Amino acid sequence: MPAELDLLIRGGRVHGRDGLVDVHIRDGKVTAVVPNDSDAARAAEAAAPEVLDAGGGLVSRSFTEPHYHPDKAYSRALAPAGARDGFERARLVKAGFTPEDVAERATRALRLASANGVTRLRANVDVDSVAGLRGLAGVLTARERVAHLMDVEIVAFPQEGLARDPESRSLLVEALRSGADLIGSWPNVEDGIEAQKANVREIFDLAERFDVDVDIHADCMIDPAETMLEYIAQETIRRGYQGRVLASHCCGLEVYEDADAARVVAAVAEADVRIVVVPLNLVDGGPRGLSRPMELMAAGVVVAAGSDNMNDGWYALGTLDPLDRAQMTFFGAGFHDEGAVDTVWDMVCGQSAAVLGGRPGDIAVGENADLVLLDAPDRATAIANMPSARTTLKRGRVVSRRNTAGHTAELVAT
Repeated sequence: MPAELDLLIRGGRVHGRDGLVDVHIRDGKVTAVVPNDSDAARAAEAAAPEVLDAGGGLVSRSFTEPHYHPDKAYSRALAPAGARDGFERARLVKAGFTPEDVAERATRALRLASANGVTRLRANVDVDSVAGLRGLAGVLTARERVAHLMDVEIVAFPQEGLARDPESRSLLVEALRSGADLIGSWPNVEDGIEAQKANVREIFDLAERFDVDVDIHADCMIDPAETMLEYIAQETIRRGYQGRVLASHCCGLEVYEDADAARVVAAVAEADVRIVVVPLNLVDGGPRGLSRPMELMAAGVVVAAGSDNMNDGWYALGTLDPLDRAQMTFFGAGFHDEGAVDTVWDMVCGQSAAVLGGRPGDIAVGENADLVLLDAPDRATAIANMPSARTTLKRGRVVSRRNTAGHTAELVAT
């Protein structure tokens, strides 16, 4: 007698397994992965109340987006002409934020992410004297609207600095009391190295006060003078915050002298600071760089790839497609060794979950059935042919689909 099921995914391919398989789902969890051509598989299919045909395509654990700014989504058209740089353009845009406007744009972006196979996302939201708490209010609303599609964590992010923008201090406290899950910062925007270090210490003070994790922008430009990552690692150890800190961008590391880079990589590994690189994002004048993901991984650091921005004051393009991130990481970071495809896949899937404190790896029996079905037979084909049709499941329910052109998202769950 086959085990009772809620859903059976028929005839898919799971990385690392030979041939076609069926994935059994019950009570929102994966209960079995079995060969498709067995008698037991046929009996289970006959008994399953719902069957989803994978058509020989890849069935994967769903994707995680570890670094994104949904308050700014689709705001590029709101930017007035004549801004000097991305910083000023973004500031002018967010000065006009309303909670309702942010909620609409953020919801649209999060739905797109779901259609691309994302079921967990970390959202950085500007909290400062320019945006106030309007962006936070909007993203909190958007999070409620997409709760059936994905799990969203919110970082209170003082983009304008603390010493440079003192009002941010009280706003961050209010944000953490009002629904933000983590505290963030961008210490490099402060004037001078000592002010930058003070910013880091103050953020850790708030993290300890509210017992929340830290998600911090570090050394966002390709500039060897940007040196906060090492200090963040040192402060992480001093505070006993190992495993509770994520640092994103980390582009200065890319252009350090090799000896200096090796020292910083060792410090990051010792502190168990997780790293998110941003392969797609540019600033005025060129790319920001990809840090040193291979050296970081070799030292045992958990490294993922994030989107950062999409169609806003910082970046005109963007897709919120994890396969887009994987492909750009593959090329931009120079991955070429055997297993490189699996490495960049993990950077948007299992390792991307791990960088947020979750479980690494692919589909696992007994875990939540947060899955994505793709019309490609393997990871390499999926990364090469990004505009593939996808079906996204959240806890065993189909919640969204996208067509082969990659432009239409049909939300299934209500």
